[in-house]
Amino acid sequence: GYQARLSQFYHNTLRDDLMVLQYVPPAERARQAAVHEEQKAAHQSDWAPNPLRRHKPKAQRAREPQSKPHNVPFVQKVTVHIRCREALNNKNHLLSALMALQILTGRRAEIVRARSDAAAWKLRKGMPIAAKVDLEGDDMFEFLDKLIEVVLPRMKEYSGLRMSSGDGNGSFTLGFDDSVIGLFPEMEMAYDMFPLITGFSVNIVTTAARNAAGRQLLSGLGLPFVHARKPADESFTL
Repeated sequence: GYQARLSQFYHNTLRDDLMVLQYVPPAERARQAAVHEEQKAAHQSDWAPNPLRRHKPKAQRAREPQSKPHNVPFVQKVTVHIRCREALNNKNHLLSALMALQILTGRRAEIVRARSDAAAWKLRKGMPIAAKVDLEGDDMFEFLDKLIEVVLPRMKEYSGLRMSSGDGNGSFTLGFDDSVIGLFPEMEMAYDMFPLITGFSVNIVTTAARNAAGRQLLSGLGLPFVHARKPADESFTL
């Protein structure tokens, strides 16, 4: 059956490479666990709860699983999202977002409604404010392939995601302004037909337990990451 190019690359090449890169020998894992327990015990001995305040128990983070063939990090879902503020004044503006997402992804978009009221934005619960498409399987890989191989190289100023990006659990979000949506091949012919062009965001959900493993996965697929550079010192002395 049909399989997207990026999906074939992952299953035939990248998956095995990630398993090797993320493998930690049992002796090293035991050493890391011992160091973690020592640090945890030292922290608990130095910290005393304030009896006048209510302390919420900290959520326990899931331990990173041992690298094995069945749990190598994988891209689980990609969500393409367009937030349309203009829809607060005119609901018809949301049609542009819905049609743009359908052209970009080949899938019908769904309307996102406000979950609560916001008086400052004249927003009421249930009002349509955005549109999104959830992609999985080959549709997801086709969109990522197009974004990484076609759109990102055509951007004039894009160095990549920062190493500090990520939600802590291996998922990443990319934000783009309204000029980028016209770089998709499907939008070149239809760009002038849209009365309203807005920016969009791409949320990539992976099965990685930590950002580091998620970065290795996305970097292997071709998504660039960059280290934050310190600003150059403008002062010059002899």
